[in-house]
Amino acid sequence: MPYIKCKAIHTRMKERIAYILNPEKTEGMFWCNSYNCMTNAEDAYLNMKFIYENFTHRKFNESVPENGKAHVKLLHYVQSFSPDDNVDPALAHRIGLSLMRKAFGDNVQAVVATHVDKAHIHNHLILNVYGIDGRKFNSNKKTLAEIREHSDRVCLAFGIQPIMNNKHLGMTYKEWDARRKGTSWKEKIRREIDTLVLSCKNYDELACALEERGYVFKYGTYTAIKAPGQKNFTRLKTLGEDYTIESIRSRIVWKDDLGNAGREDAYNKGQSLTICFASIITQLAKRIVDGTKKTNKRDESLEYLPHNDRDIYQLSAQLALINRLHIHSISQVSEKIEEAQKEHDKAVKKFNALTKEQHRIDDLLKQYDNCRELEDKPDKSLAEKMKLSLARQSLSRHGINSPEDVRQLELQKQDYDDRITEIQKTIDDNDYLVRALHEISDTYYDISQGDYISKLIVEKKAQQDTLPENPLQEKNKLIPTQTVSALKHDELQQDNPVQKTTTQETHRRKKSR
Repeated sequence: MPYIKCKAIHTRMKERIAYILNPEKTEGMFWCNSYNCMTNAEDAYLNMKFIYENFTHRKFNESVPENGKAHVKLLHYVQSFSPDDNVDPALAHRIGLSLMRKAFGDNVQAVVATHVDKAHIHNHLILNVYGIDGRKFNSNKKTLAEIREHSDRVCLAFGIQPIMNNKHLGMTYKEWDARRKGTSWKEKIRREIDTLVLSCKNYDELACALEERGYVFKYGTYTAIKAPGQKNFTRLKTLGEDYTIESIRSRIVWKDDLGNAGREDAYNKGQSLTICFASIITQLAKRIVDGTKKTNKRDESLEYLPHNDRDIYQLSAQLALINRLHIHSISQVSEKIEEAQKEHDKAVKKFNALTKEQHRIDDLLKQYDNCRELEDKPDKSLAEKMKLSLARQSLSRHGINSPEDVRQLELQKQDYDDRITEIQKTIDDNDYLVRALHEISDTYYDISQGDYISKLIVEKKAQQDTLPENPLQEKNKLIPTQTVSALKHDELQQDNPVQKTTTQETHRRKKSR
């Protein structure tokens, strides 16, 4: 179940609204919505200002008094989901919208935004303390408990089960949030290691740097670490797969390789990436034919041949991309990733600006529909009168005063829709390219470390237990095949280096007899 907290807002209302509607946090405002106001920060603020001042006869932006309490203008609820809830952005946003309607009704004036920029998804709900019908919403321990109850019931309706042991009860939000995210100690250790990986030359240097900063290591079956002020040790493996000693060493080596083109000679013997990947494909194809590769069909309905192997297909796709982009070294892969990421960030910035304007146009068209619906309606309720006033006010502020203005607005909407579709394709293409280039880097790293082929071949079966055991019999077993990083270029061209090695060893033993 998500955790709910609430904060009363007395000042800087526009900044608070703008914060939760930030396009960078909400995927271009895709996960933003509103009730009885417009969705952009400027108009939402003015809409809420109008309702607040209408029912209180006080200034919305009045200064905080030196003595006494300031009047509450807005209520800011944060609904944070646990990673155990397995909630995606779409579900989280639906839950946020449902909670707002369930807890506050149809006449609430609010904005709802789902933030997806952090590891944990969370909803922000900001509402005016006055609804458009004049009802006032209060915030205290009792109402907060009621909101949490509403949140739990909404989540149950969407299939999210409650935490039966209720361990989070009695904790402050800060304590619960720190325990959930691991920010108390584990995150501190991760960040320290992440920083040192970029500057240290090897693992021993990194460990010394940590000890100089007050960290303590405990070695044994599992290596553990304790930060300054931490009570108990934390095993490195519990920090995640990127924080074991082996992973840290690999991260340091790989970091150096990506930034230093000269280092690739140690792995590739001066060969280009094209030769490196082509050699691996050739070796795997031979192993498929002789039956020593683990079966990994791409299409189960077809015969298992090299062209129907998933690993070869992936390597071939990576090789095709390498050739298409004219990449010759691993350092160039890093450069291409940086270029693609810059293009991606540039496109996202443009996308956010377009979607923000798109939201404004959509809201204005919605306000126009509200006007048409309510203008000629007799016996309007107080809430309907306020809604009509808000609509007229918003349209007038944006210069929408006639049907012709509305038609122009609709043409603008179509133009923005087309431009957003085009820029979205650019973002998707760059996302794909960055992911593909990272996969090429990962594959090259496995090849250079000698792990790639060894993970794909079938292990030789041990000889039968009934056969007599003796040193000579043990020597006659086939030795493991060398991986591509240890093979010389001429060895890569030989048909069966394993058989040759075994034959030479047998001949040497016969000669020694």
